[in-house]
This record gives sequence, C-alpha cells and structure tokens, in this order.
Amino acid sequence: MATRILYMEDEPGLARLLKKRLERRGYQVDVATSGEDGLAMLAREGFDIVLVDYHMPGISGLEVIRRLRADQNPIPTIMVTGNGNEGVAVEAMKEGATDYLVKDVELSYLELLPLVIDQVLERTHLLREREQMLGTIRESEERYRKLVELTPDGIAVSVDDRLEFVNPAGTFLLGCSNARELLGRCLIDFVTKDGQSALQEHFRQLSRAKDSVPWVEGKLARADGSKVEVEISGLPFQFQGHRAVLTIFRDITDRKQAQARLEQMAHFDPLTGLPNRVLFFDRLGQAFLQAKRYRHHFALLFLDLDRFKQINDTQGHEIGDLVLKETARRLNELVRASDTVARMGGDEFTIILSRMHEPPNASLVAEKIIESLEKPFVLKGQEFSLSASVGIAVFPLHGESPEDLLRHSDMAMYQAKKAGRGTYQVFAPA
Repeated sequence: MATRILYMEDEPGLARLLKKRLERRGYQVDVATSGEDGLAMLAREGFDIVLVDYHMPGISGLEVIRRLRADQNPIPTIMVTGNGNEGVAVEAMKEGATDYLVKDVELSYLELLPLVIDQVLERTHLLREREQMLGTIRESEERYRKLVELTPDGIAVSVDDRLEFVNPAGTFLLGCSNARELLGRCLIDFVTKDGQSALQEHFRQLSRAKDSVPWVEGKLARADGSKVEVEISGLPFQFQGHRAVLTIFRDITDRKQAQARLEQMAHFDPLTGLPNRVLFFDRLGQAFLQAKRYRHHFALLFLDLDRFKQINDTQGHEIGDLVLKETARRLNELVRASDTVARMGGDEFTIILSRMHEPPNASLVAEKIIESLEKPFVLKGQEFSLSASVGIAVFPLHGESPEDLLRHSDMAMYQAKKAGRGTYQVFAPA
C-alpha cells in the first residue's frame, strides 16, 4: 500500500508541484490549504506522515505541530519552512516535529524531500520497534534477546558506562567477530575524533535524561581501523539497580552517499565537474561581500567559445562534450585555487578572479585564456581549432552589485565578438 501523505500548504501552485513530484515517486498525497482543514482531515482519515508549511492562514504550522504532539499516538511531521527561517525549524523540532526541510528558490529541496520522508518513516518505524522491544524485555527476556539478535541495527546495553551486551549487528558494525571482545569497554571509545563533539554531547544528555534522546549522527572507528557513518539514539533505564543505557546505532553510509550525490548534482555541472549556475551565483555573492568589506578589487570574466556550434553540429555531441571538458580543464589550470571557474550553460563559462591587487591583472589572465584555447584540441584522433571571446568587468569600477558585474561582463564579451573574436574586451560604458 502506498505511503499516504497529508501536505498542509496554502500556496496552490507549490502544492500542485510538490504533489505531482511525490506522486511520481509512488506516494499518495492529499493537500489541505489551511491548518484547520488539515487537522479536520487528520481526524477523519488515516495518514502515514504530515508535511506542514510554516506560513498558513489561521492555525500556523507551529500550532499544528503542538496539537499533533498532544495526541496519544502523534503522527510523524515534517516542518517545511522558507530560507532564512532556520530558527523556526529549530522551534518546530522542540515542539515535536520529527524533521524539517528548508525551501530554496532553486527548488532543489524537492529532490531531497523523498529522502527526508523515507528517513522520517524509517525513524518512526524504528521507534515503534524499539517501544515494542522494550515491552518484550519486560514480558520475556528470551523473546527480547531473539528480537535484538535478529534486528539489522546495532543494539548495546551499557551499565555504568561499560558495555554489558552488544547484539550481532552491533558487533559487526564495530568491526569485531565476537561480542566478548567489546564487553567492559566504553562505547564512546569507538567515536572518531572528528565526530566526538556531537556524540560526547549525546552521551552527556543520556547520563542526565529520563527518557530517550534525539537521534544524532557521527562516525565510529571500527576495530579494523575503518570508519563507519552511523545514526545513534539511546534510552536510559534501570538494570539490576544500576543506571543503564540502551543504545541503538545504524549504518547510514548509503544514505550519506546519496545525500552527497544530490549535493553534487545540485551545485556542479555533470559534464565538466565545474560549479554550475547555482554555485556560481553563491560564490559571486561571497566575492562581492568580501571585496566590499575589505575594499579590494575582484574581476568577473565572461567567456564564450567561438566556432563551438559549428564543431558540435558537424562532429556530433560526443566531440562537443569532449571540447567542453577540455576547455574546463585548461581554464582550471590558469587560475588560482581561490578563484572560481563555472559553466553557465552551453559553451559559456565564467571566471571569478578574487582579491586582485591591480585591475589590469584581469586582462593578463584573459590573454592567457585566449592563448591556451587557441592551441589545437586533439580529440578522438582529430584536431580542432577554437578561440574564445572574453568580457571583463571589475568591481567596483564596472558595477556596484553582482548583477551589474554579470551584465557588464556579458556585454563586454559581445563587444569582443564584434571586434573580431579570439580577443577580450574590458567593459566600457556606451
């Protein structure tokens, strides 16, 4: 049966877009245009998960979460909030939200949403399993032991901070062949240095808590020296008159890799590996703020390959793609690590030359670029000749905003094309 989602969103266009995206993934999505309607639908029908927008008429998203938390069996809830409202998301988590997602203007959050939904459902499922497991402990130690030994998640019991029990999955995750190798050791001994801060705070919370603490992510160093990304939660309880902690930890390596791939897709051009338009605009904004704060120059170069269309049309897209990849490689070799080379699309590239001592330095870089790209491209046993037209705009001489610099460098590039191509032009107002 398909997972049933209730989405509370008062903006019809966004609601239709998200509903369409999720239904393509196999989810069943119902939309409520206000908090009141959403709560009424929850009272009448059964849903697996709720997505609630922060800004809604009448009952706000936070109030919806507060009311849902008051239920005996609260439904997992994801707060969807706008960019810059991370504080609201934190407040929502405190009020009982299971997770949150921040909208962005590029709508890349729509790609992450199915992953977040799956994570929340997995956590909810695991939480219910854990509650059932604890009930089983009280009813029958033997039944509990079988359940713990068969679960794919690592489970450990520590008494006075020393491991007293580790199930087979946990033993494997920690890189040991037998649980006896782990008994008497501290679980925190397996925390890597780079993940120690968050996990140490997690264990400190467990030492004071009376109930389960939120999930936290970190890295564990296995006995063989390798590292594993894990998600950990814990529950304090009494064991033979001593304070004890039941810890559940699971391998999230695959999920982390999926997130990294999504991040790569969102910010980098898949063909050349260069920053895409999204990341370019972010770095342009950073360069602008740095230059304005420290009062130094930086330059924006806008580059267009001459005769690329002819090669792409006559030789095919495979050769065209190789030309673009080779162009990216040559451009990267000509700039500093602190500079940015980005692909804007097609055969257009931009280069941010950060923190220049003298504005004329941009012209020197442009000359090197033109010289490099005029060297023959030898691809698939064939030789091709190209050139490039480059436009230059320098902050603050040619613009007081990132938008001005981009527009003026583009205009200068077209001036270079009119001047005969294979050359550069510094922006000059008409």
